[in-house]
Amino acid sequence: MKNMNPHFKLSVLALAVAATLTALPAQADDQEAAALKTPSNFLELGPIYNSADSAKYGEYTGLDRSGWYLGGNMGIRGGNAYTNNEGGGTERWSIFGDDLGLTSRTLKGTYSNQGSWSVGVGYDELRHYITDTYQTPYMGAMGNNVFTLPSSFGTASNTTTLNSAQLGAFHPLEISSTRANTSFNSNLIINSRLNLSFDYNHLDQSGAKLMGFGAAALNGASGEVVSILPMPTSYQTDTINLALNWKGDKGHLSGGYYGSLFRNNYNQVTFQTFGGANTLQNMSTAPSNMFHQLNLAGGYNFSERTKFAGNLSYGRNTQDTGFVVDPGMMVSPMPRTSLDGLVNTTHADMKLTDQTTRKLKLSAGLKYDERDNQTSSNIYNFNAISGETGSIANYPNTPLSTRKYQVELAGDYALAKKQNLRLAYTYEDTSRWCNQYGVNAGYPAGTNCVVATTTKDNRMDATYKLQPYESLNVRLGYVYSDRNSNFDPNAIAAFIGTKGNPVTATTLIPGLNAGDFPGFYPMFDASRTQQGPKANLNWQATDRLSLGMGGKYTEDNYYDSTYGVKSGKSWSLNLDANYQYRESGSLSAYFTRQARERTMTNLQNGPTTVTTATATRLSVPANGSWNNTLTDDDTTFGLGVKQGGFMQGKLELTGDLTYSLGNTNYGTQLNYATTTTTGLTCGAASIMSCGSLPDIRNAMTQLKLGSTYQVDKNSKVALRYIYQHLSSNDYFYNGYQYLYTPTTLMATNQQPGGYSVNTVAVTYVYNF
Repeated sequence: MKNMNPHFKLSVLALAVAATLTALPAQADDQEAAALKTPSNFLELGPIYNSADSAKYGEYTGLDRSGWYLGGNMGIRGGNAYTNNEGGGTERWSIFGDDLGLTSRTLKGTYSNQGSWSVGVGYDELRHYITDTYQTPYMGAMGNNVFTLPSSFGTASNTTTLNSAQLGAFHPLEISSTRANTSFNSNLIINSRLNLSFDYNHLDQSGAKLMGFGAAALNGASGEVVSILPMPTSYQTDTINLALNWKGDKGHLSGGYYGSLFRNNYNQVTFQTFGGANTLQNMSTAPSNMFHQLNLAGGYNFSERTKFAGNLSYGRNTQDTGFVVDPGMMVSPMPRTSLDGLVNTTHADMKLTDQTTRKLKLSAGLKYDERDNQTSSNIYNFNAISGETGSIANYPNTPLSTRKYQVELAGDYALAKKQNLRLAYTYEDTSRWCNQYGVNAGYPAGTNCVVATTTKDNRMDATYKLQPYESLNVRLGYVYSDRNSNFDPNAIAAFIGTKGNPVTATTLIPGLNAGDFPGFYPMFDASRTQQGPKANLNWQATDRLSLGMGGKYTEDNYYDSTYGVKSGKSWSLNLDANYQYRESGSLSAYFTRQARERTMTNLQNGPTTVTTATATRLSVPANGSWNNTLTDDDTTFGLGVKQGGFMQGKLELTGDLTYSLGNTNYGTQLNYATTTTTGLTCGAASIMSCGSLPDIRNAMTQLKLGSTYQVDKNSKVALRYIYQHLSSNDYFYNGYQYLYTPTTLMATNQQPGGYSVNTVAVTYVYNF
């Protein structure tokens, strides 16, 4: 017993004190047991002050405006299962709420009778603040589907030379999208082996997201013009999940239904063009659709060492929303009034694991996925949006289907008491095709719609775990993958493109080799090897000090690609440390760095030299090519401190400082001598056709300070302060500014989103 004299004489008082102190551990145990039976509840409420307007700072937190907010959290549980468990009470209920008062709020409640049934309801909301610097001359509220210009606006053949009245029509419009989700779930326990579960969610999405609206050049208009307008997100999605679950002594089985019903309140957006005759045109929106799926899942334990698990599902996705048609766009009438789309999906997977010996564990898995697109392929005859003479399309829609097989074999072997080696091999086979493709367009039966017809991927993954000391854990790994794709350069894609035709061709076939130069393959389909090591180390250096380190390197080689992405590499390094310098105080630090690089080579011109008289175009020699390199580099480090024990243990202080820097560079080099009809060189600032573009740079500094004061046993007050500063440079936004946009793009004057914001929150927490 602390601070007691070992030579004291026993007395009645001493015996009483000793008895009391001896009883304290038992009382503590009783209090812990009581806390488990009767959990603590809490209410938290308080004001929040935000110093500045910033949609970027409040992107997902709801703190997008300067001023005062009221925030609250709560967690309350009850029922006789807590208060009278020993007497047979089985009822429990709970209510939890987070960020109440903000647009990132969550509220949910549950009620259950243990061993019989349970129900739950919930509501969560999240608003995504997209931009508060968008400007437009168009009239129309965010979330609506009609956008028109003021009657006095007139036309604009060049958007960089607007008159004063047109410039005066510009006004700010905040853009955001809100997701509100309402949920209900229930579970009915039929008996000790059988239960029925039901989940329902209703998702309501409102607001808008910015999108480019290309106005077609019709009725003699000069050409395509583009407006960036708020595409409404007026969606409702209902999802249903119903399952009957059985569990036996050695196995389990579950059969169920999943449904997703998506509805878009708008089938089109009507907007007025600012070029030509200020005509009204339509842009279609995401179509409503329905998805229904039947599921079967189960497993069986043949023995303690051998287990099997598997899943089966079959789904149907249908879409029959009517087409939105601008009559002036069509050369011939539409062959159908709607897509009448149908996609069938099939999935199967199974896995067998066996603890073969005490040291060896083996597993084998098989997966099958098929997306069978049964949508009819029809020809659509329309004018190109550019309005160029002769730009008439006869395109079939492309109902792409895929089928994928995957086999995985793995083994874990204990080399020694604290050494383990895992080897895994994965084989993946993917096929792609189109049903009834181009038949109504006069294409021969069996015409291929996709260039990358099949892909086979072999992957090896090795992991070695070692614990040389009780305080040290080491993990080393290596991955190698070889993806090989078969390409059909004679495939005909459903759009015009003449560069894929042979040099000697007398009749050009639109869409041959997907309209690309022979030798170009998209990186997501191209043959590729990928390899790289990875390592992690965790060391508990002392009782007070722990250290962690991790790293990874990946290298990609696109060995079959003459053009397109040729190679890529990435690496990352993570360091962290935590020091408990006293019982109530700790320091933490972390550092992370990750970088990647992608290189590509592209053919700019085919076998014929192209010379233009346009001042902003270069003369390109035959077979002229160019290289491009994209690099990303991100660094983040932080420091944290936590110290309690102030003011007789009632006050605790915390602090956290974080700095993050992201940098992206995009550079191009031409592989031929450059000449122009006007004397411009490829590095001229007016065209930036080669050399390095300005870096895209984002630097964020964040300081968090907090304190918690324990007023009494049930109450405490928390004070929090956040300072956050973002410096953002992105030349992409230059093209949105008036006078710097392309001549056929309406300016929006959007900014990249830098800010400096101070936020203070004071909350009162009551526990009961």
